[in-house]
Amino acid sequence: MPRSHFKCLKYLPFFWLFAIAIAGCSNPFTTAKAPDQIRLGTFNLENFDGLNTEKLEAVSQIIERNFDAIGLQEVSPIAADKLKEKLNKYKQWDFILGETGGKQRIAMFYRKDAISAQKVTEWRQVNITRTLRSPLVTYLKAGKNFDFTLVVVHQKGGGGKDADRLRQNQSVLLRKEVDNYQKDTQSDPDLILVGDFNSPTWADQNRGLRDAPLTFLTKAIETDAKENCLKKRGQPKTIDGRPRYSNRGIGCVIDHIAISKAPKGAEEEYIPQSIQILDPQKDLGFDSDRTYFAKVSDHLPVRAIFRAK
Repeated sequence: MPRSHFKCLKYLPFFWLFAIAIAGCSNPFTTAKAPDQIRLGTFNLENFDGLNTEKLEAVSQIIERNFDAIGLQEVSPIAADKLKEKLNKYKQWDFILGETGGKQRIAMFYRKDAISAQKVTEWRQVNITRTLRSPLVTYLKAGKNFDFTLVVVHQKGGGGKDADRLRQNQSVLLRKEVDNYQKDTQSDPDLILVGDFNSPTWADQNRGLRDAPLTFLTKAIETDAKENCLKKRGQPKTIDGRPRYSNRGIGCVIDHIAISKAPKGAEEEYIPQSIQILDPQKDLGFDSDRTYFAKVSDHLPVRAIFRAK
């Protein structure tokens, strides 16, 4: 829809504006599902309780039109049920919900017509204080030959030295879990981590994973302007206007997708250069970034595409 149309509709309620923006087969903001491909991602929904109908509608549309499986953060049990109900108006979706985090849990949603899934475990050692979120570990099978273990992560949030130190310790423990997993001969070699790490790939808070046998796909799209990122000086973009940050409050990519390396890992199935931070206007059909951040979340969804032959 041309931006001039959005201006004409600016006085409509948000729900109808959003619905009009993304409706129709000619909608330029829909990423169609290609045959033998799986669209995988992560999305922090910012205190998603499922009670705001406008936000519930927006989130369901974003997920339905852009993903086949997605790790979510800050989801309440009620919100997970409501989101499933809303998504099932389009396709058959299901979810697996983490057990820790109170009203701000981790969840993994997936399309049942494209993917089968089952919970494996939760890496509770990473939940140092027992008040945080334990990484949710699930086994997924997509297509005939692509099966993988998906780990949905949500590291400690907030600023300050104590939070930084806690995230750093979490990353060290997360690395141990990754190593143990990959040493286990019964484990599937295709390992994918998605989630809100609350730190860029290069930060000390993420140092436990920096030299892990993983490729952080998001490293290719995050800003290298470290001073800009750490001192919260703006929201950097690429030359063509795509975001190089995933959280409104900081100029950093803190929501990541990391995959086990080839020759046996999920890197073999990854479609090169498909990693992307979805843009509120270019990809999701909002009239402005401000509208998106006010109505949906302070985080942007991140997506990568894999072959599922």
